[in-house]
Amino acid sequence: MHFTFSLAAVFLSTTAAFADDILVRADIAEATIFLSGGELTRRATVTIPAGDHRIFIAMRDAADADQIAVTGPDSVTLGPPQLISGYAISEGALDDIAEAEARNAVTAAEDALQAAEDELAKADGAIRALELQMAFLSALSRGDDKGAAMPDDPALVPELLTTLGTETVRVEAELQTARVARRDLAEAVTDRKSNLAAARQAFARLKPFGTAVDVIQTAVRAEAATEAALEIGYLTGGAGWEPSYEWRLESESGAIEIARFITVYADSAARWQDVTTVFSTAEPSRQRVPTTLSPTPARIVEPASPRPVERSQLGVADFEVAVAEPAPMAEPVIVDERTTLEIEGLSLRYVYGEPVSLDATGEAVLPFEPITLQAETEARAIPRHDQTAFLVAIVENESGEPLLPGKARFYRDEALIGEDWLPLIAAGEEAEVGFGPLDHLRLEWIDRTLAEGDRGIFTTENTQVREIAFGVENTSDVPETARLLYATPFSEQEDLGLKITLAPEPDERDVDDRRGVHAWILEVDPGETDLVEMRLEFDWPDGQVLNWRP
Repeated sequence: MHFTFSLAAVFLSTTAAFADDILVRADIAEATIFLSGGELTRRATVTIPAGDHRIFIAMRDAADADQIAVTGPDSVTLGPPQLISGYAISEGALDDIAEAEARNAVTAAEDALQAAEDELAKADGAIRALELQMAFLSALSRGDDKGAAMPDDPALVPELLTTLGTETVRVEAELQTARVARRDLAEAVTDRKSNLAAARQAFARLKPFGTAVDVIQTAVRAEAATEAALEIGYLTGGAGWEPSYEWRLESESGAIEIARFITVYADSAARWQDVTTVFSTAEPSRQRVPTTLSPTPARIVEPASPRPVERSQLGVADFEVAVAEPAPMAEPVIVDERTTLEIEGLSLRYVYGEPVSLDATGEAVLPFEPITLQAETEARAIPRHDQTAFLVAIVENESGEPLLPGKARFYRDEALIGEDWLPLIAAGEEAEVGFGPLDHLRLEWIDRTLAEGDRGIFTTENTQVREIAFGVENTSDVPETARLLYATPFSEQEDLGLKITLAPEPDERDVDDRRGVHAWILEVDPGETDLVEMRLEFDWPDGQVLNWRP
């Protein structure tokens, strides 16, 4: 049942004498992740004896949890949840199986290192003993007054020399063997240190609880002993997701394969392991209701000195946002074997079909099945502004779902062209996507009037004549087709006369309803240049100035 602030709950939280304190861990089981923030559900099963008790639910991200709700079966009554920071527990009290195994591995690695260091210390002691023996033999063998005295009986000299030689050889051999053994023991210590570091890292990646944890405390009353399944739901601001893409164009066929990914991130304090996850485009923080209007009576007042008009931080007037009534949820769309798309009003919900786990950084990149679309490609030339033509793909999103805004990498015939931000492409919408420059199609722009020597620009105080050429040079060894776009001038004033002569005439005029923007389809042979000639004749009344530049 859901906790309520009933008289029973108040009684539980204020006056009851609690029999037992019950410590439990509740791992994240389900999550709905918004573009910013998330709604999380944790689950735990706990044995509750009959009577009044307190449950302490350990949560690493408890301090950042908002709107916490604890629910349980009808057989128990729960009080309101309360946050307690730094609750003391014994080491390893909340370990799960993986954490207990990792903790034991750290202990075993520490013991192995200690044993190796002990063996190395013994080896160092043995070496020092042998070095002491060698020093004594060296002192005996010296021939000065500090060395060994010669026997009175000359027959004993060979025996003394033999003994010194034999002992020197023995100690030298044992010392060499001990030093070789020490090298192996030193390597063993190094290996044990590496094993311990790896064990500690593996243990830390599991984010085990320490000896002081943040907990959610709630009072509980059970009429009889029961095994209770608890759910802890809450909101968090430390989570989010964003889509990303890889667009791969095969320039010959026009086929585009779009690899799609979701990058999900969450508060690194919380452990995400095998979480059932939904990714939503909803924005719970968005304005929910329309703005309240106040009466605006008109009054007359004495004139005041003018003063600057206050503006918003964005430099524009404030505006109101109307929130549309949510539409009924449409039928789910199967994106791939992992993911189902649900359309809920103005929001999308991607139900990821595999449990999601995040690494130690609190992030994961999750793949979707790629989308394959068919595009028409063109070499688009914009002389005067660009130096080369660019390959542009015109593609309709026939995937049945929108492509959300996100980062994208673009490849042309397996070569990385660049990275950019992909805007929203709705289902069924046509989009133009650039795939980089075509260096073999060089663009030309020539002001022939300036190239006519001393004649210069033919102009008077109220007339001007300009002759301009623009086009494409094909430096490759194969014919190319380019679509050239040029914004020719036009007059919106009755007194400004303008005559334009274009040769050849454009194939399209006022492209996309943009006045004066015309298009030519140029078939350019290898090593050739195809130009469009434009002559402009302006005239205007005396006393006026022409505001235009080519």
